[in-house]
Order: sequence, then C-alpha cells, then structure tokens
Amino acid sequence: MPSMNSNIGEIGRGFAAFLSPPPEGVVRFTVGQPDFRTPQPVVDTAKQALDDGLHGYTRSQGTEEVCQAVADYLMKYDLDVDANDVVVSPGCKQALLYAMMSCLNPGDEVLLFAPAWPSYDGMLKLIGAVPVHVPVNRENYHPDMDVSRAATLPKQKGDCD
Repeated sequence: MPSMNSNIGEIGRGFAAFLSPPPEGVVRFTVGQPDFRTPQPVVDTAKQALDDGLHGYTRSQGTEEVCQAVADYLMKYDLDVDANDVVVSPGCKQALLYAMMSCLNPGDEVLLFAPAWPSYDGMLKLIGAVPVHVPVNRENYHPDMDVSRAATLPKQKGDCD
C-alpha cells in the first residue's frame, strides 16, 4: 500500500475546534460567509447552463470561453494575458494553493501576517514550506513593516497577507 505524504501529519486537526461553540466572550474571525447574495445574472446563467445540459467536466483550467473572457477583462486594465495562461479556480484559497505549489519548495519560508486565514498554515505545511507568523498592529490590524522587515528570513520565498 502506498504511504501518505509525510507532511499530512504536520497539518493537525484544527477544524475540530471550529465545530464546538467558542468560549464566552470570544468572537471568531476565522471562517465566514459572504454577506451578499449571488448576483442574479450568475444565478440565471448557471440555471441556463443546466437547462442546456452542460453537466460534464470542463478543462481543468476552465472552459476556453471563460478563460478568454478573463483575458479580455484584464485587457481593460492594460494587462495583456493570453487566455491559455489563465487558470480559473473554485475560489481564492484554491488559487493561492496552486500558486504556492508552483513557486515553493520544501523548506522555503513564508511570512504570514497574524492573524492569518486558518488554512494557510496547513496549505504551506502540506507542500513542505514553513509558515512564519508575524503579528500585525493590534490597534488597526495592519502589518507593521518594520516588524515584517525584521522577520525576513534566509530561506524566505514569499509572504502572504
């Protein structure tokens, strides 16, 4: 039987804590839902796609039409991106994971402004990178750039905020 990725053990079981209510007086700022409804044109287009029988899988990077639409949209901002270089992901976190997997190697260090999104640690550890937490300014939750510069590491390959 094949063995599991040895980095899996580094991730931990953090989601168990989210299933129980927080202690009294504690407000969790970790997991959230949008405070708006899905825009009606998106809902209508999704319904139409289902009615048209578009139930199958697409290319892993997204349909050619969607990738071209993204490239066209970026052109409005003078960003000349070829549609073949566009990758559509199911969400920002997935896009970050793809980027991390593409750019980081085991042992690379990445600064995370803390508090950070809960899954960033696990994502970095899964690919063998090392998350290094740098606290933000408690008064406004903005990064303190002097603290960030002081935390720069020899194996640092990036920072996430």
